[in-house]
Amino acid sequence: MALELSSPTRMERYLRDIFGLQLLAHGYWRGEYVRMVGVPGGDGALLVLYNRPFIPRCRLRHIAIAVDVPVDEAVSELRRRGYEVDGEDIIRAPSGLAVSITSVLGPRLAPAGDPSTQMADVAWDPAVRTLVRGVHHVALDVASHAPTLVWLAEVFGMDRVQTFDRRGEFIQTIKYSDAPVDAVGRQVSLLPLFLRHGIEATRLNHIAFDVADADGAIKDIEARGVPADLWQDAMIHGPDDTWYQIDSYDTPFPIGHPANHPGVPLFPYRYD
Repeated sequence: MALELSSPTRMERYLRDIFGLQLLAHGYWRGEYVRMVGVPGGDGALLVLYNRPFIPRCRLRHIAIAVDVPVDEAVSELRRRGYEVDGEDIIRAPSGLAVSITSVLGPRLAPAGDPSTQMADVAWDPAVRTLVRGVHHVALDVASHAPTLVWLAEVFGMDRVQTFDRRGEFIQTIKYSDAPVDAVGRQVSLLPLFLRHGIEATRLNHIAFDVADADGAIKDIEARGVPADLWQDAMIHGPDDTWYQIDSYDTPFPIGHPANHPGVPLFPYRYD
């Protein structure tokens, strides 16, 4: 994910102090100052932090989806199908969501000889204990579920939609019908969508990190003086009004756990 922040440095230090994520690289990428944060020794940055002085809260710049073919091949196929993909390999949903196309096989390399791109790698500190293994999911606020769901189905072939109410929230998510399952048999969902009537474009609701031991991670975080609100999905309030969540594929919170408290029941929802 790429986030726009009033202070990328402050967010990077927070992610290090609370979750054990570390700065992997920083500098100018296509003329924009960025700080790339992730898991040392992992597959690359989990978060790319863009500098936007004076904005009041974090903004989502884009999410990146990795495909299983080289980036050039994927971009060419999308353009052949009539979708507009810009010079950063970004395609936009009708809801304003920007999706960057990357690849596990042939990722786009840094521009060679481009003076606007000057990145420096940072040596990671082995003494820092890393709680995070990766991103569990990214929750988004949308004005209407349907346009984003239809677009994700058309562009990426996601074919299973789930709808549920939770604590007064109407949420829909889309995934692949053959998506992997967690330790209690629930399918992985990468993009839950929260309904927010009246907003003009897609916004970030929260970022959920995958950890090996969910309860243990919460205890570690709270021992550092940061409260985790279990009644609201083990949520942690970070800088720039950014919300993070603790979750796990191996030790997911079971039904009945405080993090899955159902809250106020809703009347059956009619979606017009």
